[in-house]
Formats: sequence, C-alpha cells, structure tokens
Amino acid sequence: MPDIAYQNKDITSKILGEQLKHKSFAAYGLHTPKILQVLPTNLPAVEANELRLDNLFLLEDGSLAMVDYESDYRYEDKVKYLNYLARAIKRYIQEGIFGEEHPIRFRMIVIYTADIEPKQTCRVLDAGCLRLSVEEAFLRNLDPELVERELRDKIEAGEALSEEEQMRFIILPLTHQGKEAKQACIRRCFDLAREMEDEEAQSFLLSGMLVFSDKVIARKDSKRIKEWLMLTKVGQL
Repeated sequence: MPDIAYQNKDITSKILGEQLKHKSFAAYGLHTPKILQVLPTNLPAVEANELRLDNLFLLEDGSLAMVDYESDYRYEDKVKYLNYLARAIKRYIQEGIFGEEHPIRFRMIVIYTADIEPKQTCRVLDAGCLRLSVEEAFLRNLDPELVERELRDKIEAGEALSEEEQMRFIILPLTHQGKEAKQACIRRCFDLAREMEDEEAQSFLLSGMLVFSDKVIARKDSKRIKEWLMLTKVGQL
C-alpha cells in the first residue's frame, strides 16, 4: 500500500500519532491488528455541513480502521459512517491509493462510552446491495473504579504502565456514565499523569485522553492539558 502522509501539526495529534504505533485496541475488547500509523482525517466534504471523523488508522495488516466514539446510539448514525467510508474511498481513489489493483479493506469501529449497553445497539445495516458491519466496543464492560485504582497504584509506586494499561488510561473518563463523572475523571487523570517520571509516557497518556475525550472535555480542562503538554520536552520536539 502506498505511503499516506501525516500532516496534522496539532500538538496532541503529533504526540499521539507517534506513540500509538504498534499499540492495539485489545484493552477495549477489540481484536484487531496493531496500529501502524495514525492518518490525517481532513477528508473531502461531500455535504455543506461537513461531517467530523474522530480517528483514522492504518493497521499492521494493511486495513484502514475508521474509529468513532459515541455516548448515545442511533441506528441512523450508520448513514454517517457510510459517508465517512465514501469520502475516504473517494480520496484514496483520487490519490491512486485505492482501486482495482490496490484493494483496501476498511473497518468501521465504534467505541461506545459507559452510557451505552450492548443490547441497545445493532451492528449491521443491510440495504441489499450494500451491507455495513460495524465492529463495536463497549466501555461499559470495564469497571472504572477498579481500572483507576490499579493505574493509580502502579503510578504512585513508580512502576511503568504496560501498553494495555496505557490504552485503558486514555479512555478511562469514557468508562464513567454521565458528563459530570467523566469531567471529574479527566481532572483526576491529569493530576495522576503529572506524577509520572517518564515524560514520554506522560505525554502519550495526556494527549490520548484529550483526543478520546474530545466530545466531553470542558474547554478550560482541554486548554490546561494542552498548555502542560507544550511545556514538556516531548511537546517541544
């Protein structure tokens, strides 16, 4: 597959793009290949009200994973996902990356916050000539208090977090139900991450949490974390 350039210069995206490489979504219950590269999401709009795509990843098996995060469920959101896919396919055909001689497997992954139960969703849209199968992850299956306690114990003991523990840390706020609980967790995670001596791991945890919590984080908290990241050596590279 031809190389796809990464152009987003945002500080959090820069840090996350480098440090998500070779990590996986296994911590969320998704058994997909590991991440090879984080791709730009500035896809061409097909409507005046441009849709927003959360994250686009190139996986180690050559497939492209389009990842969205939802705190509620609507069946009609699958039309939004189809638009994501159509825009990506159009772009990669125009760039000569996708075509008859260069087939690409696309994955549509939706990670649901703890506000959604598995029984609430339907993962398939079947329109006869067109079938969309969504790979779903439910953060409700994680115990937020237990996960936070285990992470806190290791960080306060000066122990390094495993890759799976790091991936759980960055989505920890989304394992809580309700906006206020998520906001409170974001602030606790910020304080906890600042206790780490490993600045590279610290930067990954905070930038990851910013990206994953983008839909729920308060503006003042987002600004505070970004300012902290810009002061680190990793953020200044």
